[in-house]
Order: sequence, then structure tokens, then C-alpha cells
Amino acid sequence: MAKGHCILGGTFTYVHAGHEGMLSACRKFSRVSIGLTSDAFVKRNKIYPSFPYARRLAGLKAALKKTGVLPRCEIFKIENEAGGADRNKAADTIIVSEETESAAVRINRQRKKNSLRPLKIITVPLLYGDDLKKISNVAIYEGKTDLHGRLRVPLRIQVATDNPTKRKGTATALRRIFGSKFTLNSHSEDSRVPAHPFDNQTFEGARNRAVAAWKRANGAGKGSKCDYSLGIESGLFSRMHPHTHIDITIACVYDGKTETYGTGMGFVVPEQIAKKIKRDKSDLSVALAEITGIERIGWKQGALGWFSKGKMHRAEQIEAAVTCAFVPRVAVAKLGMEY
Repeated sequence: MAKGHCILGGTFTYVHAGHEGMLSACRKFSRVSIGLTSDAFVKRNKIYPSFPYARRLAGLKAALKKTGVLPRCEIFKIENEAGGADRNKAADTIIVSEETESAAVRINRQRKKNSLRPLKIITVPLLYGDDLKKISNVAIYEGKTDLHGRLRVPLRIQVATDNPTKRKGTATALRRIFGSKFTLNSHSEDSRVPAHPFDNQTFEGARNRAVAAWKRANGAGKGSKCDYSLGIESGLFSRMHPHTHIDITIACVYDGKTETYGTGMGFVVPEQIAKKIKRDKSDLSVALAEITGIERIGWKQGALGWFSKGKMHRAEQIEAAVTCAFVPRVAVAKLGMEY
């Protein structure tokens, strides 16, 4: 039998799948109090997009009716974060999302100052959509996803390269992650590292390209924004053994705030070629062009294709690196595992 008194609060521009988890958690309580932010609160805290209070209230009531909680629920207007929870003597539990858990901690801190017992905190996990991002009112408002995080329009992805081999490998990787629900644009960006980087310079180059691609795509005017940008950089790694250089491709995925990385398969480069690259401050493609006579080999089968006699192709390196760069995002979205 339901018992206890829980409280929660929010703006509820839309009642999406993430909110439904919070409302479902209310079912085991005999009394439910929900604070709905006022229009003044929304404006003051710049919570955009949003709708007038009456429209949000109607949407919230419809969702509560669907979950069967409405008959035992009280909804009231709130003007600040606490919404009276710091003074409520009847409530024993507060329900929050992972994103707002810190607010509950602050409320309990204030309750202690008010000589009230702390509320038990129930934290509902965030839900993620097909775009591997948390389901949000903004994405719903912009028509990118529906209330359950399903894509309504293809993702827009920008990769910082004009190399057809890199683009091919990237597209194959993206199909693994998103199926056909994406569009891919590409252009060259400066890595701001040596022509053929060594060790950590490779990660720096990949990130520099990804961030530059993001800035270019999102600064070109309305309708040009991308959801993810990608930077790809190949470098020689010798940290594990000073006389063995392994060529590894690094991919960086950037979403405007955070970056994630992945690597492709690596192969050992002949030491005389690695020394030549260091000495001449050249890159692997240039060094191989002098040996093979093949210009811009990195735009074709790549060094991997040439050294392996066609057993593997550079596009496969790119595909693996880009796929692995999305792995942390897939793990968070599908498994709830933070990196």
C-alpha cells in the first residue's frame, strides 16, 4: 500500500520520458507534492525553451493522470529552487534526476538549519535518446527528437578532413552507431601540431581539428549547426619501446562541451622511416611517396594498405578509431556507465 509523502519540482516544458521516470517513482507514495516553476522563475533563470505556466500545468496533469498519481497529487507554483521543500514538515522524500541531485543536497542542508529532518533522496537516472544525448526539452522543441528521444531528423555531423579515405571510414563508422540517421559534411582544418605528430601530439591534433570543425559549423549561420564534430589524426607512438614506432589513428568526437577519444588498429613502421620523418619533420605519406612513387598515399590505401600489400586499408583504421571514439557515449546512453 502506498505510504509516505514525496515532493519534486520542475519546469516541465514537455513531460518527456525522463520526467515519466520521476513521476512513476511517485506511485508508491500516498501523498505527492509537485512544485511547478512560475513564468517569472523561468524568465529569471533563462530556462529556454518554455511555455506559459497554464500550458505546462495542463501537460503535467495529463501525465500524472496517465500514471495514476493525479488523485493524490498537489501541484503548486514555486518561485525558487527550494520551492518550500526546505520548510516542509510533512514530506519525508524528495525525488530528483541525476542532473538535479545537487539541488536536493542543498535543500537538505537548509532543512538542517531549519531544525528539520533531511529528506530521503531518490535519484532517477537520466535517459538518453538515439542521438546519445540526454533527452532534453531543447531537442524536443527544436524538432530533433520526440518525447522518447527518437530521432525525428538526421543528426548533422562535421568531420575535419577533405581526405576521401578518412571520410569513407568515418561514414562506415557512423552507420554502425546511427544507422542511416545522419548527414556527414567535411572540410579541412589545421591540426596545429607537426605534419606527423608523435605520442600525445596525436591526441592534441585530433582534438584541435574537432573543435575547429565545431566552431566553423556552428558559426556559419542559422541552419548550419552540427550535433557532433570529428577530428582524426594519425601519429607515431614510441612510449612503450624507444626503438619501435607504432602508427595509430586517433579520433576525437566533440559535442561543444566534452570530447571522447578512440583509436584504430596500430602497426609498426620501419625504424628508418620513423627516423626520416623525425629528421625531415615530414609525414608518413611524404616519406612513402619517395619510396613507392605513390603521391598522396594517405588519400588512397594508406601506409597500412601498402605495408600489408592490400590485406588492410587505411579506411579500416579510420572506421575503428571513429567507432571507438563513440564507445564512451554509447556506454553512458545505453548502459548508464559513466567514463
